[in-house]
Amino acid sequence: MAGDHAWLASLRQSRHGIEPLSLVECRLPSVVDPGVLNNEQLRGELAAALAKVGDENEIDFAHTCFSLDRSLVLLKRSLMVPGGEKAMREHMHWEAEQFFEGDEEEFSIDCLLAAEWGLLVAARHSALDCYLDLGEEAGMGEVDVDVAAFALYNAGECGALLPSAECELLVYVAQNESHMLLVENGEPLEVAANSWGSDDSADEIVIAAAQNLSQEAEGGIECAWCAGPDVDGWGEKLAAELGCEMSLLDPLAAVDEEWLSDEVAPSQRSAYAVAVGLAQRGLAS
Repeated sequence: MAGDHAWLASLRQSRHGIEPLSLVECRLPSVVDPGVLNNEQLRGELAAALAKVGDENEIDFAHTCFSLDRSLVLLKRSLMVPGGEKAMREHMHWEAEQFFEGDEEEFSIDCLLAAEWGLLVAARHSALDCYLDLGEEAGMGEVDVDVAAFALYNAGECGALLPSAECELLVYVAQNESHMLLVENGEPLEVAANSWGSDDSADEIVIAAAQNLSQEAEGGIECAWCAGPDVDGWGEKLAAELGCEMSLLDPLAAVDEEWLSDEVAPSQRSAYAVAVGLAQRGLAS
């Protein structure tokens, strides 16, 4: 969900590979933000809208994954500390405690560890519960959540696109927000998420965020994988500003063509990159 739109992707794993069952874009009754998710009436209206879309498109909501609102999650990268994996996890837990007020039981923590660094992902249980409540009110079964940038990584793997270069940037832009993931040698290195208002320049904000991430890449970004609505309008411009190659992040690039509709071009399918990545996570687990 981004702004007042949602992109839904339903996938199935079969002996022929991944089969896309539904790709649906829909308008929501309001712009979705933490306030809406926490408001019983507004959340109920959102749940009803999603349930209606599910019924109209015969989408199976038995296993559903939502992309977390960027303001509800803490993402932080830290260098590895001496003592190995256990010590690093304890250190990152301590870092989360410095950020969140209250008891440690009030928030959920996960860590992604690489050879030289760790990426902390943390969110309050109260925020996660809003998505569980939304799923229950929409008649969904098992509900999970993930970070949009990590879903982009899953989408790249689903499309058999990664890794293609030593250092690459995954970018998703939709309505009033963007999500980016810097990948080095196939491993997630740094994450960024931004939003803007009607008076702001989306291009300027996206380019500035991408340039900021590029400073983390010692040899510079070699490829920008771009996805989202109207990707043709901003993808080449972003790549030119970064001085790198622009590639389209089609999350279904590796899917057998017999399962793909000729009416949906790869650039249009890129708008579902986060949604496909969320669904791909469920298939992988």
